[in-house]
Amino acid sequence: MSSERVVSKGRVYGWGGWKMPILHPNDPEYCEYGCPICTRARNGVAWAVAAQKAELALTLGGCPWGRARRRKYGVDPDQPIQDQTH
Repeated sequence: MSSERVVSKGRVYGWGGWKMPILHPNDPEYCEYGCPICTRARNGVAWAVAAQKAELALTLGGCPWGRARRRKYGVDPDQPIQDQTH
């Protein structure tokens, strides 16, 4: 297994994002930058899209990090954040 790390805004997510921040379920940055399922699904990787759709259906709206992302950014975990530069 790789010891790859994902760094986002000062936060480090180990194992390429597979090491979830279990003690911090209200971390929307994990869904946006660290989650190996959500980030790949938003980039169009077929297996990740299927896994994310199943997760959204089974959990009625996503994991805790996906729900935190919805609260912070106002979009579902499977949707990209709209660029707000005018």
